[in-house]
Amino acid sequence: MGSPKRFLRTWTMTLCALAGLVVALNLLIDPYDVFGIPRIPGLSVKKPGPKNHALLSKTYQEARAHPVTVLIGSSSTHIGVDAAAPEWPEAMRPVYNYGIPGGAAVSTRLNTLREAIFNGRIENAVVFLDFQDFLANDPPDDGRSDDDRRYHLLPDGRPNPDRKYQVADDMFLSLATMGSLTDSLKTIVFQRDPTLLNLAPDGSSNDADFRNAFRADGMHDLFAQKENYELERAQRLQRTMAGWRGVLPDVDTVRAIVALTRANHVRLTLVITPHHADALEIYWRMGLWPRIEQLKTELAAVAAEAGGDVPLWDFLNYDPFNTEGVPGAGDRHTPTVWYWEPSHFKKQLGAILIQRMFGRDAPRYGALLTVDNVDAVNRRIRERRRERVCGHDGPDLLTGLAVKLPDGCALR
Repeated sequence: MGSPKRFLRTWTMTLCALAGLVVALNLLIDPYDVFGIPRIPGLSVKKPGPKNHALLSKTYQEARAHPVTVLIGSSSTHIGVDAAAPEWPEAMRPVYNYGIPGGAAVSTRLNTLREAIFNGRIENAVVFLDFQDFLANDPPDDGRSDDDRRYHLLPDGRPNPDRKYQVADDMFLSLATMGSLTDSLKTIVFQRDPTLLNLAPDGSSNDADFRNAFRADGMHDLFAQKENYELERAQRLQRTMAGWRGVLPDVDTVRAIVALTRANHVRLTLVITPHHADALEIYWRMGLWPRIEQLKTELAAVAAEAGGDVPLWDFLNYDPFNTEGVPGAGDRHTPTVWYWEPSHFKKQLGAILIQRMFGRDAPRYGALLTVDNVDAVNRRIRERRRERVCGHDGPDLLTGLAVKLPDGCALR
């Protein structure tokens, strides 16, 4: 019988060897793309792991990408705008998609933009703004979350003294945890799955999750599920906005975004993100459309403060793209062209946005807002709603809700 010391030594060496193998495998596969290890065909070309670690992955990706143009936004930017789209002008390439899924707040947009500028080379920033974020009175960002600790700078611009500790945590999470091992194994096993989610090195995501949901449930159910979510959110936001006075929440954060880009000589483009008419109808019928018009007016004023150097594009409209009809209940095969569901547009529409803002020969779409035309644009959108939603040729909106059009489709 061996001695206890030999057994303990053998056990310790075996345990260390296994731990070393786990670390080596995780480093090779790099499931969250933290280290930028070259992707290996058949093993790690597709990266599904960042789905639940997007800000972790993208913060390290962006620092390696050295983009000329950075896209800042939420999940709709993450899914709908392709950083590698041919519509991007050559002078704006390379482009990095720093859109963060999971309901990124306006403060997160400011933080990710600050981080991208710190990393250097940024000449252009395209910041996508979701109107819902400006109807919620969220507490100010104190810079204490793990994601905030990962940035080089604090919200006030001072160096972040905790970053080194967060980087160490990130290395441990990516190399030596059961979660990272599981994600590495899943990455290997499912590499040949054509429906696998992937985060590209330029920050763009494919639309595998939406395609899989479409194949399983059909477009009608995809829209219906999101509409019920938006209804619940609109009810919460309606309570927040009841009796609200003064400038809307987070408009000053956009002002800080403008100041940050001007101080660093970065050309900024602000974009009010498009939504399908189904989503717009929910907020209209909850009485929140006047707040959306207020938001556009206030954002136009913020852009004007920059002396005309900051274009503000408004794609929140009733137009041929966002009033496309939704397949009926029971139809699991007919796709939509422009939207996956009310809050997420497809890359086909994202390409038109790029072309409209930075290219030529784009379809007439959206509006370039100024303090001089914002009232007229708001009025024209009300008229378009009446034509497209209230008219006989309008689509079957609100597929998932038992909500009828108001008598005469009266404007609120």
